[in-house]
Amino acid sequence: MPANIETRRKRYRRQAVLGVALFGLLQLACAACFGALCFIPDLPGWLFWLFAILGAFCAGLMIPALVVLKQRFKEIEGGELDAAAEY
Repeated sequence: MPANIETRRKRYRRQAVLGVALFGLLQLACAACFGALCFIPDLPGWLFWLFAILGAFCAGLMIPALVVLKQRFKEIEGGELDAAAEY
């Protein structure tokens, strides 16, 4: 039985990392698009800063995502999902 639990925990960890990795790729793509928009010729200054701030915001969203991933790992190791599955 413990081998089954450990296999399940590995699967949960892999799914959590995959979810954050895909979220990161999406945010990276958005940040790259906003960064590319900053280089449009004759772009008004306010629009340049808007695109730059939006790009930085997209990149900055990875920090809370990594914090949530760490919390998710603690939940997986604590067996909260296994306990909830019993109900």
